[in-house]
Amino acid sequence: MTVQDNQHIPTLGEVMRSVTPVLSHTSVQDVVTTFQGDPALLMIPVVVAGVFEGAISRKELFIRHLSRPFAMDLFGKKPISTLISGTTLVLAPECDINYALTRLLEHDPELDTDSFPVIQQGACVGIVHVSELLMAISRSQAHLLATLETLSARIREEVEKARQIQQDLLPPSTCNYAGLVLDAVLINSSEISGDVYDYFFIDQNRLGVMVGDVSGHGVQSGMVATAAKAGLHLLLDGGVATPGKLLGGMNKAVCATASNSLMMTAVIAVIDRTANKVFLANAGHNYPYLYRSSDEAVVMLDGTGGFPLGFDMGSEYHEIAIDFQCGDLLILYSDGIVEARNEEGDEFGYERFSRYARQNSGSSPESFRLGLLDAVRTFSGAECFEDDVTLLVVAAEPVP
Repeated sequence: MTVQDNQHIPTLGEVMRSVTPVLSHTSVQDVVTTFQGDPALLMIPVVVAGVFEGAISRKELFIRHLSRPFAMDLFGKKPISTLISGTTLVLAPECDINYALTRLLEHDPELDTDSFPVIQQGACVGIVHVSELLMAISRSQAHLLATLETLSARIREEVEKARQIQQDLLPPSTCNYAGLVLDAVLINSSEISGDVYDYFFIDQNRLGVMVGDVSGHGVQSGMVATAAKAGLHLLLDGGVATPGKLLGGMNKAVCATASNSLMMTAVIAVIDRTANKVFLANAGHNYPYLYRSSDEAVVMLDGTGGFPLGFDMGSEYHEIAIDFQCGDLLILYSDGIVEARNEEGDEFGYERFSRYARQNSGSSPESFRLGLLDAVRTFSGAECFEDDVTLLVVAAEPVP
């Protein structure tokens, strides 16, 4: 985020909390007592002669060290210095909150960290709660939007720029890779979409696809969708390549970004042409459809599901494996299609969707996409959709 209209971007010195450090020889039992006496305390700095030596977090102490049987008997009388980690992220108080978030994601892309110390001249001057850092970033961005609202012309200009950036962040709508033909579309119902789609190349034989839908739409939903996509690519860059683990990492990013105010459904599939399989995990999203050319059947892939992203930081997402042969078709979509209504208030629904899929499964992904959207528009009697609409279709063709 850039500074506009003299907007002040807070520093860590403005968002950190003051915390009384403990000496390195303080017993583990005494530190436990300190944590128990203050439920809001997430981390305690550890010092030697006033110099920062490390920090112990509540999570690390109680979950990593003291959750096992007899752990307190083993560690209770030992100095806390025996349990502190040397891998804690530390930043200076003059760092602005945007830079701090960048460093945090570099240090911990899965956002397991809930707090980190602020150090100045070798001394710990405070502790930053990650949730409060993200709220400060949110308030900073909200302040920018509030400023822009006073100038309607500039609002339209900035929103249009944001819409264009969000569109530019989408990959090309068509793709041919490893004998797979992909076609996708995202249609906004407002300037900023809460829907998102993406695809990514894992290796020369594996293609991953993702469709997501943040609750609601508009600027806030768009921010969450963009954060989720950024989290996805951080995980991919870190070597994560399975649908379940990718959704798990994205869930932590959405939990941290949305602070439980918004949730996001998402489905990720990895198509392996060597194994002729689709590996799929689902976070509360509409079940994909699969056309099987072997028996000309259209099936809903409802064998796995999970909580939406942002519902529970600890959610795990299980995977299923499905055969995906030449001539098969995989269809991912958002609920803007099935929930489109006609003048009588009836929804397009899953039955009409599956009927269209059965009747048009031999089409190319592009023809399938164009025909389905035409069918929804004809049903609703309107050119525009009331909700964001995303559709992603992948067909398997023979590998030369």
